[in-house]
Amino acid sequence: MDDVSPLDQQTLAVYRAILFHKQHDPDKLAELLDIGRDDVHMALTRLSDLSLLAPSGDSPGTLRAVNPSLGLKVLLQREQDELAWRQQRIEQNRAALAALAAEYTASAGSGSDGTEQLDNVDEIRIRLEALAESCQQESLVFHPVGGLTKEAIEASRPLNERALARGVRFRSIYLDSAVSDRVTRAHAQWMAEHNSEVRTSPTLPMRLLIVDTTAAIVANLPGQTGPAALMFHSRPVVLAMRALFEAYWEHATPFHQQSPDEDPQGLTPQERKLLQLLATGLTDEAVARALGIGVRTERRIMAELMERLGASSRFEAGVQAARRQWI
Repeated sequence: MDDVSPLDQQTLAVYRAILFHKQHDPDKLAELLDIGRDDVHMALTRLSDLSLLAPSGDSPGTLRAVNPSLGLKVLLQREQDELAWRQQRIEQNRAALAALAAEYTASAGSGSDGTEQLDNVDEIRIRLEALAESCQQESLVFHPVGGLTKEAIEASRPLNERALARGVRFRSIYLDSAVSDRVTRAHAQWMAEHNSEVRTSPTLPMRLLIVDTTAAIVANLPGQTGPAALMFHSRPVVLAMRALFEAYWEHATPFHQQSPDEDPQGLTPQERKLLQLLATGLTDEAVARALGIGVRTERRIMAELMERLGASSRFEAGVQAARRQWI
């Protein structure tokens, strides 16, 4: 769902001209308001998207202004829909993490059969290989690292090929920073060529693998140290993990589009997330770790953002970014 941003003064001026002067022609509107014709067309598109303009019955092919009172109701309804949608996403994340916490607590206290703790690399690999061979429908993956190693890709390739031959659908989310890694990019392209989907996100909460709806393996949880992972067989927990994956998938960027895409403010998803993380008070090291990049890279990106903002300090950069609605 697209964000509903406030009306800017130029768009509002075009709306007023149509409402009060009954003027519909873009050229005449541009002359009346002393603005560019392209700016008028952008304003007309924005007003149509906000349901503040509607097709004219008197002049076919033109637009008329909607009564401001009705327009206000439409805008308020869109704001309410946006709020409800965001609340739903928060609840999905909360439910997934709450189920995970409950399952982990139960297993730690009673040794529940629904959860297994995997304490070393070999044990994790054995489980991953078994899951890959048993997968029949779909494999969902979070990759919260900046890039994959060639060794890891070569080890998993035969398993992936056999699964693809069985008709298994792969959906994977990498960090945005993985786009710049040659090995990972080549692997993602290979997967895409074999009818798999790959997207990227500025951050990911954990390492996650979901196989069908039967099992999920989670690693890199907050506070977790060493090569340890949790494997869940409980269907409610697996479905909660799947809901978490779908929430991230909905807003992730298709891999082949990630590099050139920028938002209307000229920010990449990685740059916007970096500003958001710094605004919460995280250190450079913590931000770099969350983005899957090096500290030097994180500081370079921040320096470039400060230059674009005309800021001499990070505090000033934060103020300027907030003013421009970058965060």
